[in-house]
Amino acid sequence: MKVFFASSLCWDYPPIEVIAIAKEYKIQGLELWAEHIYHHQSDPYEIRSAAEKEGVTLSLHASSWDLNICSINNGIQEQSVRELKKSIDLAEALQVVHMTFHPGRFTVKNYLAHAHMQALVKNTKVIVEYAAAKGVVLSQELMEPIAKEMITNPRAMNTFLEQVGQGLHVTLDIAHTPLEESNINYLDNLERVNSIHLSDSSKKQYHLPLGEGEIDLDSILTSLSNTDFPVVLEGMDTTRELTFLKKHLAFLQNAGWIEGKTNV
Repeated sequence: MKVFFASSLCWDYPPIEVIAIAKEYKIQGLELWAEHIYHHQSDPYEIRSAAEKEGVTLSLHASSWDLNICSINNGIQEQSVRELKKSIDLAEALQVVHMTFHPGRFTVKNYLAHAHMQALVKNTKVIVEYAAAKGVVLSQELMEPIAKEMITNPRAMNTFLEQVGQGLHVTLDIAHTPLEESNINYLDNLERVNSIHLSDSSKKQYHLPLGEGEIDLDSILTSLSNTDFPVVLEGMDTTRELTFLKKHLAFLQNAGWIEGKTNV
């Protein structure tokens, strides 16, 4: 298991400083968020150089806020594709191991479902082809089962992979799996998984610090310990205290999953 964390957990820190934080806490890798890089107006080549110097492996979470590559509004759809291509350019400059991105969603729930899916498959193929030309490995995130999301379970994702064809992998977000379902079954049944997003969740809230929700973390961590792909600690923290990240790391250390820095 290769432990990464998302740069969104250190939102107020510029990406180069987040690399130093990863080094300080003895974390193997960092999943940079494209919006985080843009927010701090950071130079991707400087980030890449700093990561190489500190021995921190990079992945990238593509832009996702306000985007929808299968929107009924063609202008939104076209701009969303452009923004994902921009993220792929960023991934190429950073030389990341892979880039995770979100699928599109319904503009209006259960309205024009076939048109949405046609646009989703068509535009995902465009993005996959663009990424292949740039040498960027793509991973599609399995989303949570909420209103307007289209791909929320292994069967739907596997069918989508068949429609898109080769060149697309899957990111399983542990917090997105319904609490009554098994994350281990999701992991076993999903095809082409190459990364994991890890946080806790409850019936009231997704993406909680590990140990503060209702997920059976011990069983999924035991299963993930036999894998060799990035396991990315996720969450959003806009403070300077790094409380969310520290809670994640303290849980993993107390459970014996990582050694890391003492006194997190």
